Amino acid sequence: MNRSPRWVEYSMALHVHSRYSDGSGTVASILRDAQKAGVDILGLTDHDTRQGAVDPGEGWYGRTLLLVGAEVTPPQNHLLTFFAKDLPHPDQPWHEIVQQIDQQGGLSFVAHPNDQGNRTLRLPSYRWTERLERGFTGLEIWNHLSHWTDGVKGVPSGLWRLLNPLRGIDRPRPEDLALWDTLASESPTVGIGGIDAHAVPIGWRRVSIKVFPYLLSLRTIRTQVFLTEPLGGQLDRNRDLIKEALEDGRCAIMAHHVGGEKGFRLWVESSDHSWPMGAELKWQDALRLKATSPVMVTWSIIRNGNVLLAKEGYFLDLPIEKPGIYRVELLRGRQQRGWLYANPIYVRD
Repeated sequence: MNRSPRWVEYSMALHVHSRYSDGSGTVASILRDAQKAGVDILGLTDHDTRQGAVDPGEGWYGRTLLLVGAEVTPPQNHLLTFFAKDLPHPDQPWHEIVQQIDQQGGLSFVAHPNDQGNRTLRLPSYRWTERLERGFTGLEIWNHLSHWTDGVKGVPSGLWRLLNPLRGIDRPRPEDLALWDTLASESPTVGIGGIDAHAVPIGWRRVSIKVFPYLLSLRTIRTQVFLTEPLGGQLDRNRDLIKEALEDGRCAIMAHHVGGEKGFRLWVESSDHSWPMGAELKWQDALRLKATSPVMVTWSIIRNGNVLLAKEGYFLDLPIEKPGIYRVELLRGRQQRGWLYANPIYVRD
């Protein structure tokens, strides 16, 4: 019996900065670009401020819903947060920052956990160092800007990367995926994708260019969320639906520049029940891992951080022979570029 979940899929652009912190664009101009880029939900995350929730305010702007979170920025260990109105001060101990967000019912995600910094670009490393701390919702497993800077080894490679802004980000960093798998082996850990959009101008006032204009950045890494009902006109209800999907891990990371098609689904099925991404269930006989893709892909099935098998097609239907943490990666095209990374389903013993 095929019990493909009837979720409503929306495409979120997360980790975006405006003039309220170190971005170059107004929120209004970013929203205009978000609509052009086909963004359903824009997650604004300025550094240590939610001013965007006041001006212009959360809600619908054309086809795009604006949600305002923040990036709490201690010197190290940045943390994306959503659905928390009172932001912790970045000078506090990191575990207290996480606790304060959680106590408000907010969600928190470790930003660019393996960021290396870049000497050529004079960027310090913002690597996550609080590796023994827990209590956060999840982490960014793919950050466009942080990943892009890895390939800048000098002036020639920097210029080449500026001219080819979508090259070199064909898949998430292996160390980010490995960290995700390690954390998920301890407890459910939600993976999201972030852009880290700033549209920073370089050069002189009359002769300058913007590194990754918003319109370009918004077409890179997305987080697809799968809701139980369509978004509507009530902001509080919309926030609840999105929060539930992110908190439960009912989401997937998409390289939108590789393809923006909707229609991916992943679930575990028994004879009389089904479980979506992010779910925890007890192992039993006759469980099957099922998935669908809107395009032809190569499926890579990961169990406990290791590749179980790979196969091509539009559909996936495999028996689950033993407990484990199961997730899938979808590669597409002749170059087998990474396209979609689904949150795990936790089949417990």
